Formats: sequence, structure tokens, C-alpha cells
Amino acid sequence: MSCPDDIELKIIQEEDRQQIREILRKYFFTDEPLTGYTEPQGVASPGEEEFLLDNIKYGSCVMAVHKPSNKIIGACIAGPQGIDEADQLFEAAAIEGNTKWGKILKLLGCIERDAKVGQRYGVERILYIIGTCVDHTMRGRNIAARFYDFLRDLGREKGYQLLRADCSSFYSARIKEHQGWDCINTVVYKEYLDENGKPVFDPPPPHVCCKSYALRL
Repeated sequence: MSCPDDIELKIIQEEDRQQIREILRKYFFTDEPLTGYTEPQGVASPGEEEFLLDNIKYGSCVMAVHKPSNKIIGACIAGPQGIDEADQLFEAAAIEGNTKWGKILKLLGCIERDAKVGQRYGVERILYIIGTCVDHTMRGRNIAARFYDFLRDLGREKGYQLLRADCSSFYSARIKEHQGWDCINTVVYKEYLDENGKPVFDPPPPHVCCKSYALRL
């Protein structure tokens, strides 16, 4: 599938793995509110990197390529999500412990538990968007929205029943709102507290909450 300009969207292949790793390190882990603003800031653990990159094998991760330069200028990581996802996330969080990645996994587990996606929509095949990033010099070209449209169509082709995303960023949530996704859960960062009553995550405004969205396919 191509965009009507000099940017083309393509399925990420295994041979693209290292380039996508570099894109994520440069534009996702530094900007995503949970990883970007929790110590150590802007740096992902090897476990978090592999959590994203391991989804390449499902054929549902997408990259944006600038055709004149053949440069990868964005990526959207997505993969299948099970109806028992909350249990799996809590188990992974327990193994990871009190690290930044462990805290993120626990939050994602709480979101899945509270959203009750399978029960709410009566579906079993869910395509989950894990993360999206775009080269800073290419922002303002609607690339993230194009990624989501691409995955909507791809999800239908692959027989998924629902497209899902948890938006830790104000900006990614705004795109989902504009595209008509259902907001199914909200976690306000200042209300998500640790055992000492302090917020686990404290990104700067406008990132005040993590909103969960779904789009029936």
C-alpha cells in the first residue's frame, strides 16, 4: 500500500529488525511518555526492546519509507493479543520486578484487566498496536494516522475482529479520537500510585493519562 506522496508504507520484515531497533531507540523510547520520562529516561531495557521487535514475525508491523531516499522514517509495531493478556502481563511484570519495564508491564496488565475487551466486544482475535514513532523531521504529515488506517485494513485481511491500542501519549490518543475509535478505559497518571502513595509515572503535560481504545473490524 502506498501513500499519495513520497512516503510508502510497508510490512516490516525480519531483515529490517536492526533498522527498526534503531528507529525505536531514536524516536520511540525517547518520546513515549512512560519510557521517555521514567528513570532511566529515554532508554529501554533489552526485554522491552524484544517485546516490541518479536512482533515482526506476525507480519503486522509496518514501517514508513521515504521513497526518494529509501530511508525508514517511522514504525508502527503491532501483534496479536490474547483474551488472557492481563494474566500474561502480570506474570511478566512479576518476573521483571521493580524495574521501569516491570512497572510498565504491571500498568498494561491493570489496563487489560479493567478494559475487559473480550467480554465487552465478544471477540477472540485482537490486533494490538504496541507502539508508533515517526522521525521528527517528518512529523505533521499524518503518518501515524496512515499507520492506523493501514493496520485497520490489514487486520481485516488477516481475520482479526478488533484493533486495540493503549495510548500513553496525548497526541496518539487524539489521533484515535479523530478516527472514531472507542475509548474503553482511562488511567490518570496522578491516580496510579505505588505502595507509598506516589505516582508511578509522572510525564510532563499534556500527557496526563493513558487512554485505551478499540476499533471493531
